[in-house]
Amino acid sequence: MGALLDYFLKMLSYLPFWFLHGIADFLWVLNHYIIGYRKKVVMDNLIIAFPEKTEKERISISKKFYHNFFDFIVESIKAFNMSASSFEKRYIIENYDEVISYVQKSKQGAVLTAAHAFSWEWMIFAGHHLPDNINAYISYTPLSNKSLDKLIRKNRERFGLELNRASKFAEKLKKHDVDKFSLCGLIADQSPKKQYKFRGDYFGVDVPIFTGPERLAKEMDQSIWFMYIERTKRSHYKLHFELMTDKPNDFETGEITKIYIKKTEDMVRKNPDNYLWTHRRFKHRAK
Repeated sequence: MGALLDYFLKMLSYLPFWFLHGIADFLWVLNHYIIGYRKKVVMDNLIIAFPEKTEKERISISKKFYHNFFDFIVESIKAFNMSASSFEKRYIIENYDEVISYVQKSKQGAVLTAAHAFSWEWMIFAGHHLPDNINAYISYTPLSNKSLDKLIRKNRERFGLELNRASKFAEKLKKHDVDKFSLCGLIADQSPKKQYKFRGDYFGVDVPIFTGPERLAKEMDQSIWFMYIERTKRSHYKLHFELMTDKPNDFETGEITKIYIKKTEDMVRKNPDNYLWTHRRFKHRAK
């Protein structure tokens, strides 16, 4: 079954964008009128995040979100077969050279933090521009479906990135080539377990927040950057890096994490339909 799914996804990836967009539109109609995938979760999240908006406004965000969500699904499939030149046209990385230059001049690695804004899967293209003296690692949680896991790993690594568990990053960096610098990419806006120690404000709500990027930056004494993703038009995106600090150990515990989550919130508020609202981000909020 796994091998069949692998083959099916690979075949879909060869289809042109106009055809895949048609599939995404069909899935939107099917979901809107029949399936209703996580519709309640999405609306509950929007009510919590945007209490100042009217119900009509939140419904509008929800509808646009599902359009972007199904686009994201077909875009992720298309990524299995996209060339570097195709990514170049559709995924504009504005100031990647600034990050690379900063790392090389400061002789200091970098932690790159992102959020679940569409299309985070296409960030793999950043590996295509890596110089020889920089290694790049991204956080990854293995899937239970071994065949699909193998396909996704292969796709995410094909532009030069290396997948590792976030908990193993520091150990990996301490062993990596001393003649090379490192970039570590992590997405940290998921909801931790209820007992997670650190909590902070996200959309005016007290919730637990992962501190992995901050802890890694401090342990390795590396600069930490925020990856701002913007959808410019259908299946076209723009990525911009923002330096949060190059002196992480000058900050009190949790301060950098608060900066990260505030930047995430600001990004989402600007384009609320481009964020993954199907995730129950507020399930462990303070009552």
